[in-house]
Amino acid sequence: MFDLEQSIAEWRKQMLAAGIKTPVPLEELEIHLREEIERQMKAGSNEQQAFETATASIGQTKLLKMEFKKIDAENWNRPLAWSAWALFAVSFFLPALGDNAPGWKCAGISATAVSWSGFWHSNWGTIHLASLTLANLVMITSPLLLVRLSRTVNFLKWLRFSHLAALVLVWSYVLLLLVFMQNRRDLKIGCYIWAVSFLLLFLSTLKPRNHKTELRKNQYV
Repeated sequence: MFDLEQSIAEWRKQMLAAGIKTPVPLEELEIHLREEIERQMKAGSNEQQAFETATASIGQTKLLKMEFKKIDAENWNRPLAWSAWALFAVSFFLPALGDNAPGWKCAGISATAVSWSGFWHSNWGTIHLASLTLANLVMITSPLLLVRLSRTVNFLKWLRFSHLAALVLVWSYVLLLLVFMQNRRDLKIGCYIWAVSFLLLFLSTLKPRNHKTELRKNQYV
């Protein structure tokens, strides 16, 4: 005797075997499957006929696997991210501040600012300078995190937030330098390139067009 729930459970196993392992797409597919089954049964089909028709309308597992791989590949903008990482690396070897101090030297000053007395006596300028090291760490770890964990929706949201925080830290510091420095020419090209790299990194994780919604429309309408 045909068991609808058992058949749906077997269908889920087939989807998992096909490579659709992220929870959200699989749950969405099952919702559409059940809706289609209900629609077919209201039209007069029995459970087995409704199930077979519904699974056929959803599509083959290989096709679904290919489509979801395309979706996963577009969770973040790779060209923008690669541009950000390249500019960040280049900025460390360009003059960034004052008497042509290179970016790596400025990064070193930021890293040691935590040991300054001003840091421990609530000097906000020193605290702000020290926080730039956190921004640099966000940039340095982002290649590994984006490549490995960007397919997890919640983690990508966390990455986007951390990249925004780093962007705000960097650009607020650069703007403060521009406002309060006696000679703005002391701010060199390396500093601007460094700041732009954080903007590109944040833009690379902005929410893309909802391809999942488009996929559902193409397959279920």
